[in-house]
Amino acid sequence: MNGRNWKKKEIQYLKKSYPLRETRHVAKHLDRSVNSIISKAVRLGIVKKGFRKWEIWEERYLKRHYSNRKIISIAKTLKRSKHAVTNRAQKLNLTQRQERKWTEKEKDYLRTQFPNRSIPIEEIAQKLRRSIISIYSYAKILKVNRPRHNHEWTKEEHEYLVKNYRKKQFKDIAKDLGLSRDAVVLYANRKGIFRKNRIRRWTKEELDYVSKHYSFKTVEQIANILGRTARAVNGCADRLGLRGKHNWYKPANIEARVRKFKLWQQQKKL
Repeated sequence: MNGRNWKKKEIQYLKKSYPLRETRHVAKHLDRSVNSIISKAVRLGIVKKGFRKWEIWEERYLKRHYSNRKIISIAKTLKRSKHAVTNRAQKLNLTQRQERKWTEKEKDYLRTQFPNRSIPIEEIAQKLRRSIISIYSYAKILKVNRPRHNHEWTKEEHEYLVKNYRKKQFKDIAKDLGLSRDAVVLYANRKGIFRKNRIRRWTKEELDYVSKHYSFKTVEQIANILGRTARAVNGCADRLGLRGKHNWYKPANIEARVRKFKLWQQQKKL
């Protein structure tokens, strides 16, 4: 029954069993609620075995956010249970402030001012007498976005991006428009404009060239001649069996090794 005084035997049992047994078992044995058991243990300074002490930064975080964030959110951030957060808040004499409801006037103000980057968030929060977290959270509910850059894209800039994003790199487009590359990339992502690299197929002439010259030319030389990357040339050589220990038994690889050995002998004689 809640509200009854604690007896000496109950306290002794609590001190002996609480650190080792589950709280619900202790509560059932003493015929008390789980919250009553936890509260009494906190007041007596009894902790569970393997209890993680509260760090200074955790208490500061709890004091800063207990009034404007949900307990489950704080518990998730601190990687603690809801009971642990609630009990620590009680010990620190913290109380949760109920968030007042948003009026239609406040909603309209947030819709008009939040997207304007020239107005600081701190100013909006001060005007509405709310926390910055509350401003961001409710803007998300209203589906109001705040651009990451001050630049407002014109119709002409948008059309230029759509026309050239497959032909030019984003950095070149940004240079043409007088913007930063990040601004162009963010806008392209927001509008669902993605540049897909075209896959360049290997022609028969290129494959023959790699097979013929891989044994006595460097990968970089072949790459420069074919207009490809060294990584692409190595991949092609792998598929042709010209490199790699796993391909040593293939005829093409053996021929390449023989040619390289003969070339090495010729260079040694010189």
